[in-house]
Amino acid sequence: MLCLQEFPHQQSFQIFLIGCLLLSIIAICLKDISYLFGFIIGYLLNLVVFYMIIKMSEGILTFSMSIPLVVIMLFAKLLVYALGFFIAVKLELVNLIGVFAGYMITKISIYVEGYRNKGGDIND
Repeated sequence: MLCLQEFPHQQSFQIFLIGCLLLSIIAICLKDISYLFGFIIGYLLNLVVFYMIIKMSEGILTFSMSIPLVVIMLFAKLLVYALGFFIAVKLELVNLIGVFAGYMITKISIYVEGYRNKGGDIND
């Protein structure tokens, strides 16, 4: 069965490296490295949000978190996403599209893993 705490490091890191390779080629062609920097920042912030989701889920299941605390955690996730977009808007070295693409890595890796296993159990 899939262990959520190991998932981002194992699966999404491979997709992240593929994305970095593609964006490095684009950066060389366009002579603009801001897409790559945005992608890296987006991926790192997406990992932070993913771990926040894991901790929030554990808190709900084991500690019966109260609804106001869950709402605060959801707003905290939104603030982390907003921070990445704010950095992209304020710094010319970071591209907004790259940040958005970095945010999608964990989601893409979940779809890829589901496609590879066709909805069945994951065999390690």
